[in-house]
Amino acid sequence: MNRLRRVTAGGIAVCAAAVAMTACGSSGSGGTTAKPKDAIVLTVIIPTVSKPPTLPYVTSAVKAAAAAVNAKGGISGKQIEIKVCNENNNPNDATKCARQAVSDHSVAVVGSFSTSGSQVTSILAKAGIPLVGFGAITPGDYACATCYNFDAGSTLAFAGLPGALRSQGAKTVTTVTLDLASAAANVSAVEHAAQSAGLQTTSAVKVGLTSTDLAPAVQAVEQSKADAAVSVVPAELTAAFLKAAAQAKAPFTVGAVDGQINSVLSQIRGTQDDHLLVVSAYPPIDAVATYPGLAQFTTELQAQAKTGDKDAATRDSSSVRAWLAVHVVAQVAAGITGDITSTSLNDALKTAKDIDLYGILPKWTPSAKGHVPGFDRVSNARVFFMRLNDGKFSAAKPIAGIDLNSGKPF
Repeated sequence: MNRLRRVTAGGIAVCAAAVAMTACGSSGSGGTTAKPKDAIVLTVIIPTVSKPPTLPYVTSAVKAAAAAVNAKGGISGKQIEIKVCNENNNPNDATKCARQAVSDHSVAVVGSFSTSGSQVTSILAKAGIPLVGFGAITPGDYACATCYNFDAGSTLAFAGLPGALRSQGAKTVTTVTLDLASAAANVSAVEHAAQSAGLQTTSAVKVGLTSTDLAPAVQAVEQSKADAAVSVVPAELTAAFLKAAAQAKAPFTVGAVDGQINSVLSQIRGTQDDHLLVVSAYPPIDAVATYPGLAQFTTELQAQAKTGDKDAATRDSSSVRAWLAVHVVAQVAAGITGDITSTSLNDALKTAKDIDLYGILPKWTPSAKGHVPGFDRVSNARVFFMRLNDGKFSAAKPIAGIDLNSGKPF
């Protein structure tokens, strides 16, 4: 099992490029009519209306959690007010969103995602505003002084992918990558991670950014004799590759992070499912029997949908993270004596212990140290292995995942 754990250090560099390619200024009260001066302001920074990736449903999850907290009296008698800022997948707009959060005296930025994470985190860290449940895609997103990540994030999930493939019997792996010079680092990282996991590697298979026929790429993987291929191409190309592999009745498995394919799940059907192994920082959304907290998540999102919020019907790991972020803030802030501000919340997070993540993930102590090299602030580093069946994820067998900190499977 040590081989499963050692993949992490070598696989880190891949995710920043691969997930960012695919994803991986309005306000809402989350069901409250409280005036701003009476409210606890939480901001979500997310691409909502722009070029892909867009994640408007993440704001629905934040509002759903806020509405549930507000319905029970809020935080120490104060209602949560949600402010949403669309960062447009644009670094300038991301910077404006971060500055707006400062101007709005936000107590925290919750459940957010930006491909311009360094701009966002630097501004908010300087202002002392906690980022709770930020969708980390680079090592820097985990390391900022006021970043509080209670899950593995896409980066560490990607690092667990070679181990996931090995758990399914893979012995030799290749990489499906864009035919760009800038993609060479991705290939190198996959190969290093695969070798650390005890896998042999073969030469990468390259595809053009505008490719529509992926049959030659499938044929190239077959000729390489690899029994697994890691996809580090955008969502549409990953879907096209899976379709071509199914049509060719190819024998190999394709590995991907859930953030790469969530936007194209409707395109993956039938025997295409058989070729796909997915890793995620969260368990399957429908695994409510095993993870009862997901039942509460579903109930609160359903309530949000009844308000007319159509985006609340879309649910994935990003929305679970955002939903949890609000509940984490509510739990920690409830213990603050005196004014609830970004400063007091920051102090409270540093000393909080055993924060309840509703059984979806283990209880979280923000100050606890992780054991993945370069990610010592990530004390919760579970990575889940999943299969896809008719658009829904289920736990892979025989191993459903691994704790990257301990190296132990579960």
